[in-house]
Amino acid sequence: MPDLQDDRVEYWTNYYAARPASVQIMAQRSSKYIHYITQELERRNMPTELALLPFVESAYNAKAVSSAKAAGLWQFIPSTGTHYNLTQDWWKDERRDPVQSTHAALNYLSYLHGFQDNDWHLALASYNWGEGAVKRARDRNANTGLGTDYLSLRMPKETRDYVPKLQAFENIIRNPARYGIKLPHVADQPYFEKVSNTHDIDLDVAARLAEISVEEFRELNPSFQRNVLLDEHASQILLPKHKVTAFKRNLKNYQGELSAWEGYTPAPGESLASIADKYGISLDKLKSLNGYGPKQSVALSSRTLMVPRNSGAPAGITPNDIMAPAINTAAPAMLASNDNVARASATSPARVSAPAPSPALNNRPVMASASAVSVDPLADIIYSRSNNAGLTAGVRAVPVAASSTAVSAAASRSAVYKRPAVEVAVKATAKPAVRTASLTKPAPKADAKKKVSVHKVAKGDTLYSLAKRYNTSVQDLKALNNMSNTALKPGVSLRIPGAGSRG
Repeated sequence: MPDLQDDRVEYWTNYYAARPASVQIMAQRSSKYIHYITQELERRNMPTELALLPFVESAYNAKAVSSAKAAGLWQFIPSTGTHYNLTQDWWKDERRDPVQSTHAALNYLSYLHGFQDNDWHLALASYNWGEGAVKRARDRNANTGLGTDYLSLRMPKETRDYVPKLQAFENIIRNPARYGIKLPHVADQPYFEKVSNTHDIDLDVAARLAEISVEEFRELNPSFQRNVLLDEHASQILLPKHKVTAFKRNLKNYQGELSAWEGYTPAPGESLASIADKYGISLDKLKSLNGYGPKQSVALSSRTLMVPRNSGAPAGITPNDIMAPAINTAAPAMLASNDNVARASATSPARVSAPAPSPALNNRPVMASASAVSVDPLADIIYSRSNNAGLTAGVRAVPVAASSTAVSAAASRSAVYKRPAVEVAVKATAKPAVRTASLTKPAPKADAKKKVSVHKVAKGDTLYSLAKRYNTSVQDLKALNNMSNTALKPGVSLRIPGAGSRG
């Protein structure tokens, strides 16, 4: 892709260079996905600089969601996601899937490139503003004898800044030392591997079997909207490549239940009340678990319900217990790069008021030369193979420096901007190292003041029935007995908190 020569490139290069902590955080996020994206671009013979586009779109946050309902690394709105065959239902939103959304985004960009006469700058403008809007702007200029290239068109400020932002990230990542920025070491090898799921399995169990944190599992698999994966959905999960062997070994040797939940496909016209009765769960709880309103009485036969695997639901379950964590859309935005625009040609142009550059930036060096030598591995992933082999010379790994620099707020937006940017929360302090989860959870310490008795499990006993009998909760029973699932074996002795048996 040719470099864009424009004053806005200098402005945005200065803007990001003045915010090194934010660039470091985004680069660190990219480390899980950017190798895969670059490989896909090379396979399609597309410019590998496009692997930097999620910096502009989502700050490389796969869980990012805008108030306009654009989601994922590539910020697809629902309608465009549907057009590119990204599943969006109660169980899954593939707009957030790093693999599926990347395929869709590259298909879309490839189409836009052809539609706009093989001009990548116009293709990117179309991705931001809409192909129809860019085509009409080109036609207007052509009819009046004006140029039809990116810089010649009249377009919303959001779109005018879009390619310069991408070029600014390219300048910085191509030669970060020139701008006083240290980037994380990103290995030039795949980070994740796809693994087929053939079990009903809770997300936290899958994470423990893979010996990773639940947080990392969700970062790689942000498309799953529930805390359980069903075998019937034939899902693939993404795991760190170096953890796949451990996951398969641990899964094979695992003796407990993989999930506290299972799927139930309702018959046409089947009532929610009868299903609740069948699974020993209250009607209200069944509705809240499965996203039904209080007035709905008939189950949707087209949608699998989530029901407890054993009779009776775990006590105290709330919708938050089985929902993926909500994305924070109220925190200050990371950078003004997070301007996500609905890609529909019929929509009104979005407008953004860019922040004024700091006076201290006026003398900063800008626009790295195309022949500059890379000093960071992240650049080598993007440039070394298909763009410029000379950039691999003198490569060295540069670790991320922990920073307590607060991230500045995004650029203010004018009142006519109908599609606010993604709001991405960023902690000002360095993130502590994640401890690998063990396969067995340590039991919380029981309250010393509580009286403890013992119950010998009989056939037909469930944690739910015992919790009711002894006037306690399923959670307390599991905690006191160091249980990671709800399965009970007859003859086993359970410790019971308190002595409040109801007989």
